[in-house]
Amino acid sequence: MTPKQRFIAALELKQPDQVPTFELEFQLTQELLGKEFPFESTWDGIQAWKNLSRSGRDTLIDRIADLYIEVAERLEYSAIMVCHPPRWLDDQFVVVRRIKEKVGEKYMLIVHGDTTYAITDGARILDFTYRLFDDPAGVKQEAEQMLLDGIDRAKLARNHGVNGFALCSDYCFNSGPFISPEMFGEFIAPYLARLIAAMRDLGCYTIKHTDGNIMPVIDQLVDCNPHALHSLDPMAGVDIKEVKQKYGDRICLIGNVNCGLLQTGTDREVKQSAEYAITS
Repeated sequence: MTPKQRFIAALELKQPDQVPTFELEFQLTQELLGKEFPFESTWDGIQAWKNLSRSGRDTLIDRIADLYIEVAERLEYSAIMVCHPPRWLDDQFVVVRRIKEKVGEKYMLIVHGDTTYAITDGARILDFTYRLFDDPAGVKQEAEQMLLDGIDRAKLARNHGVNGFALCSDYCFNSGPFISPEMFGEFIAPYLARLIAAMRDLGCYTIKHTDGNIMPVIDQLVDCNPHALHSLDPMAGVDIKEVKQKYGDRICLIGNVNCGLLQTGTDREVKQSAEYAITS
């Protein structure tokens, strides 16, 4: 199988020739390859981009695309997540197209695509909570507009060669969802389900990501019909064995390796966690 075929097989609940892998975001390119993406933090940004010639811009796009490909090849990914196109790019999908020009259909190409409500930052959490009670109609109207905007962007992304979407609105803390399961069913799940349905209609694959303890709302997440659920956070008590027993015939499961062990555990503990996720 090619890496892309391997990834699709898993998403379609078929048996790939080996376990496919990818990451939502790989940040250690300097440590792995001695190179960095030219993002705003390491490059002069908008003004410098404007000052580049057409050939200079083309060279820079090549550099970004090549780095995504080099990471994928080095780490044996089956999909490439183009997660942070520099904001100064006029065309947010130019990197996707360049990667596709270079590797064809070798890898699944994925971008962000979630437009549902997520955990807000501490400065806004109280305002959002008040709105849920004081202006539920307004919250739903905003959710509807975010949904429509998300569908429009998904159509654009598909036209530029995107194969799938990572839906990365985080809903849960380690203790559980940031709103009650009942409110989740009112303000989030219906819009998530429609977003996923629209993406499926485009012929794209969907991976629903949220960290934290998803168990109080996992039924709703699965019912929204994404192809896969990620990350099955073990540090929040989510057990891939339990989830597989309940939903494994309906949805692909991604993750459950305890990332914290990469910092605090032994090599043996990391290996055991990975083996548990694969074999449970």
